[in-house]
Amino acid sequence: MNGSEERISFELLGEQFTVRSDVPKDYFLGLVEYLEKKLITVHDKLPTLSNVKALIFASLDIADELFRQKESSVDREALDLIKNLSDSLEAAMDEKGEDEYR
Repeated sequence: MNGSEERISFELLGEQFTVRSDVPKDYFLGLVEYLEKKLITVHDKLPTLSNVKALIFASLDIADELFRQKESSVDREALDLIKNLSDSLEAAMDEKGEDEYR
């Protein structure tokens, strides 16, 4: 066991788990809590679903959130890049004089 790793115990779907992790315990338990909330949402919508299927649906929902966030982040980065390029072009045109580009 690495010196910075610690054992973290938690319960999920009625099962006890212990993992070794180098992330802060509070952070890890926050992830477990988030997953539990997703599972509760799935079970509320589909109460007869097995725990395994509920876990799969909750995982897919979390993956969807991640992908949407990444796409949104990429869109913002692209817009920032376009704005920076536009600003640079405008500044270059101002330095040379607009008449030169007409």
